[in-house]
Amino acid sequence: MNRYEQITYKGHHINIYYDDCPESPREWSNLGTFYTAHRRYRPEKEFDEHFDFDEVCDGRPGNIRKSFLQKHVALNLFLYDHSGLSISSGPFSCRWDSGWFGIVAVSVEQVKKEYGWKVLTQSRRKKIEEYLQNEIDTYNEYLHGEVYGFQVTPEDDDTEILDSCWGFFGDDGLDQLKSECQAYIDDRIAEDNRQKQAEYLCTFGLELPFPEFALSTN
Repeated sequence: MNRYEQITYKGHHINIYYDDCPESPREWSNLGTFYTAHRRYRPEKEFDEHFDFDEVCDGRPGNIRKSFLQKHVALNLFLYDHSGLSISSGPFSCRWDSGWFGIVAVSVEQVKKEYGWKVLTQSRRKKIEEYLQNEIDTYNEYLHGEVYGFQVTPEDDDTEILDSCWGFFGDDGLDQLKSECQAYIDDRIAEDNRQKQAEYLCTFGLELPFPEFALSTN
């Protein structure tokens, strides 16, 4: 495993690794669907099997028609293919190795059904667009290998794995990972202290200090 970072915390190591076999975020239960038009890369659905280009775009790729947006919430997908893949909802600066990739979209009817809304207001549409943007960002992190896991071990023995978990995406995932590991270590230390106290009481009983004076009232 390729280690990303090691953190020492209260007598423990938090060993953070790159996740070598992450699950594609497009396998999750997502709100949007990726409809892509590329001969080699198809992370989810084929654009041409679901939409006619002129139904979606007005004149050129990336200009989504207002009539389409009346029935869907959608963002463009652009792909950059150079020494690895990147996707974005906006075009890349290098036009030679990048271009329009498709759309991520969800129907207005599906959104209203999912959230129990009767009307999709502009503020609600903006909220859904933010969700779709998060789906794009997460998939981009997946393409970049920005997926992590951890192993918590004693500070003096990295072979003794106390806890582990995988599938944390991006910077937000790293922050969550570190927070969860620290909470686990804090709970473990507190539990060890409770057990030691219980063992002490079981062995020695509850003794008052200076027992020879305990019954003295003078």
